[in-house]
Amino acid sequence: MELRTELEPNLKVASELYPVVKKKILDFTDFWDNNPDNAISRHKEVEDELKKLTGKEMSEFDLWEYWEADGVENLAFRISLPNPTKILNFKKSELKEILTRIKTFEEPTEYENDEFLMLAWTNKSDFYRELLKINFDKYNFKFFIRNKDKNGNYFEYSVDEIVENLWEK
Repeated sequence: MELRTELEPNLKVASELYPVVKKKILDFTDFWDNNPDNAISRHKEVEDELKKLTGKEMSEFDLWEYWEADGVENLAFRISLPNPTKILNFKKSELKEILTRIKTFEEPTEYENDEFLMLAWTNKSDFYRELLKINFDKYNFKFFIRNKDKNGNYFEYSVDEIVENLWEK
């Protein structure tokens, strides 16, 4: 099923911003390595530049020690990708499609030689979960992880179960 544009990650904007954001992060890292005494003031400048460039609040991103998390590429991609928005007329079929995309593993072989498309593929579930979080009051991260029932047995919610939990009015 094809989704409406506003339900999809805006890869056009992200592809334009990604190289600029990545360069700013790497330049800051080089600056910090060579000027540790001035790193704090430069960090604030870089945060301000990235906020102006992307419109995103930078406090949720770790520009200091991204290499301990998942690298500069993923950080730059997440900063570059516009945030999802509130959707006024979300359809149940769209919700089901998004949940299917989150819960279904696909081998990304077609993207292996394209850094940006591989980043888009690996970060899509995060985008969709954030989209659901801002659009459904009953969103809960537990729907996407293994859970334990009252008898101690592990289970995962199915797509249909998540749809019903989120869609309840």
